[in-house]
Amino acid sequence: MKTPFAAFRLRIAFIFLAVAAFVLGYVGMRTYLVSRPEFARSPLDIVYYDLQLFVLDPTPFDGMTPLPWTLELARFIAPAVTIYALIEAARLMLTAEIRRIRAREARRHAVICGEGPMARGLVEKLRAAGRDVVVVTSTPVTVLDDPRVLQVVGDARTPAVLKAAGVGRAEVLYACEQDSSTNTGIALAAHRVRRSAAGPLAAYVLISDPDLCAALRARRLGVVDPPGLRLDFFNLDELAARVLLDRDPIDECLPVTLVGLDGFGSALLVGLARRWRLRSPQSQPRLPVTVIDADADAALSVIRRRCEFIDSVLDLTTVHPRLLDSGEHTPADVPQRVYVCYRDEDLALKTALTTLRLWTRSPRSLVIRVERQGMFDQAFQGVSLLEDLAGLLRVFAVTEEAGDPRLIAEDLIEQLARTIHENYVYDCLTSGESPETNDSLVAWPKLPEGLKRANRGQAQDIGRKLKAVGAVLASRVDPGLGFAFTEAEIERLAAMEHRRWMDERAAEGWTHGPSRDTVRKLHPDMEDWARLHESAKEKDRNVIRHLPAVLAMAGFQIVRLEGAAPEVPRSPL
Repeated sequence: MKTPFAAFRLRIAFIFLAVAAFVLGYVGMRTYLVSRPEFARSPLDIVYYDLQLFVLDPTPFDGMTPLPWTLELARFIAPAVTIYALIEAARLMLTAEIRRIRAREARRHAVICGEGPMARGLVEKLRAAGRDVVVVTSTPVTVLDDPRVLQVVGDARTPAVLKAAGVGRAEVLYACEQDSSTNTGIALAAHRVRRSAAGPLAAYVLISDPDLCAALRARRLGVVDPPGLRLDFFNLDELAARVLLDRDPIDECLPVTLVGLDGFGSALLVGLARRWRLRSPQSQPRLPVTVIDADADAALSVIRRRCEFIDSVLDLTTVHPRLLDSGEHTPADVPQRVYVCYRDEDLALKTALTTLRLWTRSPRSLVIRVERQGMFDQAFQGVSLLEDLAGLLRVFAVTEEAGDPRLIAEDLIEQLARTIHENYVYDCLTSGESPETNDSLVAWPKLPEGLKRANRGQAQDIGRKLKAVGAVLASRVDPGLGFAFTEAEIERLAAMEHRRWMDERAAEGWTHGPSRDTVRKLHPDMEDWARLHESAKEKDRNVIRHLPAVLAMAGFQIVRLEGAAPEVPRSPL
């Protein structure tokens, strides 16, 4: 296979030959026509005869007059150039057709809709993992210099275009255009493409607004059995905040400063609170956090309504940026970490470099949010064009850090399962248990896969349970709209949860036994609800009682729809 540079040089050589053939042909034809007075000899006529060299012998060649050497040379070069051009055109057409066929017939591949930094980053990561990739763009652009990356040009909101990209046989689709409504339209189009592969298509839709993302996720959870499509929505700022806190957790109760409460700043603040909440809740002091933003009080008011626990774990102080700029604000203690979260990258960099009171002595403790990798991170941390304050600065690129297929694949069910586990850990720690007495009190990544699977099953069933009592899930924007299960609803939903648990265990081979035996897979609770011991019933009731709090921790709330009739069970519980 020719390399792009070799192919380019070959094309340049043939262009040069084409020009040479034209010039030699013109000079030779003008000399030749002197001996053929019966033919016109104006410059335009000579050009016309010269161009005929590229397709056939010109009309003046009908005679037997000897040809000048220039014309003799041109009559061989010109057809050779024409033949090359035809072969190259046929090759390109054939290659394009082959690539279209390969894209349409691809199997278990990833389809990426978009041509921005997010799409490019996903292509690179998926190719590095050995995945086949088809990219759908609205214009023919080079997404990645990799001949194995197939491309389809067209509007990804059109089912025919997605069909040409092989969505019917694909394993996963990423809709990552700049516009959220376009991405939602892509998911709708994917749903209309008939599946010819086993299993549903996993579709991940980028939503730039975190509130809209939460609202769409809530609506998706309410769909109990979506046919052919496993849909989820994701927000880069929320994913990036989680990556940053997982990678560099705050372990000491020392001051933290957060500059800017845009989407990333708000997600970072809530993430800090959730993690600090799980650290010895009975004795852990509140983490001191200073928030610097022009609208800090208003923004915190919204966050406090949605995350009611935040003041119990964080000691929050608000500061206006002008007090920071003027030097009137002097931190009582040097912060252990400073996060500059402005969406405006120039403002973020200016704030970090000009506000000396934010500088600390810890390496990489001044974190600057940027949209994507570019000049700033390369200048400070790549080629070291600019001095990084002895390792103090850290540029955090949201698009590259959060645009990870493995991270995006942790969909709403996975996050709800994680929240269920976190709530369980918090309740156990509050009641005096410890990791020494309960080996389940570990962080989610360290939890055994069997327990993770149980939490996922419980999260997956939330939509069905809410529908059974005429309620729905919504993003947590109005906590004042109170909700509580009635005692009858708790009893009914607890029985549903027990039946779900029994079916899950039965599928794994568990049966009833007088005592729990993990080796023989026996469990005393493998009984119908009517015969179940009261203490076991109370465990299921507590799962239902805690559900509103668990959902609130994940940013959701339950809303009872007026006039919506609860779902009638098909058979007695």
